Amino acid sequence: MSRVHRETLAACGDVSGLDVVDLGAGSGAITVPLAMTARQVIAVDLSSRMLADLQQGLETGLGNVQNVTTHCMDIATFDLPPRSVDLVVSCYAMHHLNDAEKAAAIRHAAAWLRPGGRIVLADMMLGRGLGARDRKIIASKVRLLARKGVGGWWRIAKNAVRLSLRTGTEKPCSPGYWSHLLASSGFTDVAVSEVVAEAAVVTGRRPPT
Repeated sequence: MSRVHRETLAACGDVSGLDVVDLGAGSGAITVPLAMTARQVIAVDLSSRMLADLQQGLETGLGNVQNVTTHCMDIATFDLPPRSVDLVVSCYAMHHLNDAEKAAAIRHAAAWLRPGGRIVLADMMLGRGLGARDRKIIASKVRLLARKGVGGWWRIAKNAVRLSLRTGTEKPCSPGYWSHLLASSGFTDVAVSEVVAEAAVVTGRRPPT
């Protein structure tokens, strides 16, 4: 299990008896461990192949667990009834959404959560290179790619354009962006934990009333 997955699960805490939704569940790196104690886990992913791998992992690792339901659809359009879950978790999926979709996803999550419920977001969290953290991460990646020769320098050029113009399939935002978005969506106790390189985990809680 990767360090990011371990830190994500640690941030989720004890989920015994809770209703959980995993946005961008993939092959189940977060869903499967949570399903061991949660009351139910709703796993959402756009890839049917990944969800098939998740189901296989449930059957081989946990013995065909019945408390997991899967939904093959875009997390940007997925919806749930208000106050229907206790935990919303997402690991390395949100950076594929544009800014408007990110904001909508957080608003939806706030509505889905019961009072006192929590959100845990682990993702590639990187701005456009304006802050010291961004510059450090970008510099380390440039050094790594530069060692690869011409091909590496070509990737540096392409990534620089994508980062500055926010094009391509990856549209990461900084931890500060996520903290502000959670706070402005009504979450309290918002906290950021940096994991490794550009990875970070942001958590928040829906007020108890």
